[in-house]
Amino acid sequence: MQEVLADVATDSDAAAGEAAVMIPLLIDKGRPVRANISIDEGLLEAIDHEAKRRGLTRSAFLASAAIDKIAEQR
Repeated sequence: MQEVLADVATDSDAAAGEAAVMIPLLIDKGRPVRANISIDEGLLEAIDHEAKRRGLTRSAFLASAAIDKIAEQR
């Protein structure tokens, strides 16, 4: 990130209140792929409960949670 900021940012940009942010790029290939995973039964119940509460499928909930986790690491 520092390299990017060095290329585009100047002191006057920061003084003007401008900011740079990094946005993770996750390429959606538009093609679902089946994946078999092993997960604790209690955790799966909690996932199903929360997915239902949010009006999502289990797969959509897990994909959303994974995207959020990946994004916070960048």
